[in-house]
Amino acid sequence: MKGRLVDGHVVVEEESAASKLVQRGFGRKRERGLHLSLVEALYLLEKRKLEVVKGGRSLSLEELLGEQEEGLLTRYAVYRDLRERGYVVKTGFKFGTHFRVYERGAYPKEHSRYLVHAVREGDAISFTELARAVRLAQGVRKKLLFAVVDDEEDITYYAVERVTP
Repeated sequence: MKGRLVDGHVVVEEESAASKLVQRGFGRKRERGLHLSLVEALYLLEKRKLEVVKGGRSLSLEELLGEQEEGLLTRYAVYRDLRERGYVVKTGFKFGTHFRVYERGAYPKEHSRYLVHAVREGDAISFTELARAVRLAQGVRKKLLFAVVDDEEDITYYAVERVTP
């Protein structure tokens, strides 16, 4: 299947291809096709399930990574890891985090269970930012996970929650 790179996302216009992707938890249906985030497109390109086109020519994985936003490699490492574990992973922008994660078989019937924030090992986070993230996650009844990516691309997940005595 083919998708066009447009303004920081990839659009799949072929209806049958878009339907297959939606059934597997990818993308967001819009009026003009299925819109995939860059991490979704990278994953599908790496799996050889998608061809990404820009200006009439196909892009390699490295070229698509060249369209890089701040932190894209870190987010992609976490996205790929979660997908490989069988989770459905969607963007978490409206929750102020990188991803919302659904248990296997839960999407789209149930709400996401986790909010996941991807960070590089050694990155600093303020207590204010941490407290905001924890309160928001608990306010929407989700578990907050920090996915810490080290230099070897190994990922460790830390659950963070507020405990009241």
